[in-house]
Amino acid sequence: MLRLHGVAISNFYCIAKQALLEKGIAFEEVRVMANQEPAWLAISPMGKIPALETERGFLTETNVILEYLEDLHPATPLYPQDAFARAKVKQLIKVTELYLEAPAHQLVPWLFGSNPLPDYLRETVRPQLERGLAALRRLATFSPWASGEQYTAADIFLYRSTDMVQVMTRKFYDWDAISTVPGLREWRAHMAQRPVTQAIDQESNAARQEILKKTGRA
Repeated sequence: MLRLHGVAISNFYCIAKQALLEKGIAFEEVRVMANQEPAWLAISPMGKIPALETERGFLTETNVILEYLEDLHPATPLYPQDAFARAKVKQLIKVTELYLEAPAHQLVPWLFGSNPLPDYLRETVRPQLERGLAALRRLATFSPWASGEQYTAADIFLYRSTDMVQVMTRKFYDWDAISTVPGLREWRAHMAQRPVTQAIDQESNAARQEILKKTGRA
């Protein structure tokens, strides 16, 4: 049986878990935080989560895990069959990862920490996010799903990443970044109706509140 290593505080862990659940693949969860201990680095070369344990070894990097799951269980597809449409889904995932998730992720230590956000981050992250959101406006269709008529891995990836963007931009900029992309808010509401989304939302929010309480930021 597959084993998913990580914790629900991680967007990337939640993305991989949602893909497993959407596909109906049996798996076990192993709770581990990202770390730089030698034993974990032997599993995850950068010390990140999630890691997917298979009978042949471990896989890391969320997009790699998603594509492996698609090859493993194609009967419930999260990618189109058409080569170009499939590539467009991968393009949307990559743009989301690099230009939305990554800039927003820079702010995470200051969400849970006690120190004020440094000026250099305050001044650089928002322009990065603005460019990423502009790219999203050009790429996403929301008709009704992010990349067209088929529900895909891009929907899972974008939902989790825009949740991160929403939390960070409200906290540090008092900015409703989601409203800058037409159709994004409505699509997120549509995504939130999926039972799997609701279950993982609950786990993710509980994990976030647990850390905020531990750090006195709740």
